[in-house]
Amino acid sequence: MRSPIRSRTAAGFTLIEVLVAMLVLAVGMLGIAAMQMRGLQFNHDAYLRSQISVLAYDIADRMRINRDSLATYVGDFTVTTTLPTGCNNAVTTPANDLLCWRTRVSEALPPTSIANITDAGGGEFNVELGWSDRDGTPRNVDYTFQP
Repeated sequence: MRSPIRSRTAAGFTLIEVLVAMLVLAVGMLGIAAMQMRGLQFNHDAYLRSQISVLAYDIADRMRINRDSLATYVGDFTVTTTLPTGCNNAVTTPANDLLCWRTRVSEALPPTSIANITDAGGGEFNVELGWSDRDGTPRNVDYTFQP
């Protein structure tokens, strides 16, 4: 019987090679997890921006319905954790419109966000919506329109 001849170079992986491979795999997995987290954060910012656009067009449409009472829409609003109550979507009075709009703003934006409606003069109005992004940086979006 002959004993098989083993070559030293073909002995397989060493423990160090396995540990290096596991380290490379772990770093790659951490990178994937970090990219996933950043993607979720950017997705939330995009969601807030789209909600702000919808909210601005909503109040503009409500003001167009009640052109005779435009001055009653002017005011400042800060989002709190308590939702406004009493909104009736079947009623189109300016007071109810503001109440329903503020309810929608409170549902869509995080607490301490702002929603201000100002008379820009010349028949134009400005809707300013502000919030803090994922890094705590304040962001503002202004919409100017003519009802």
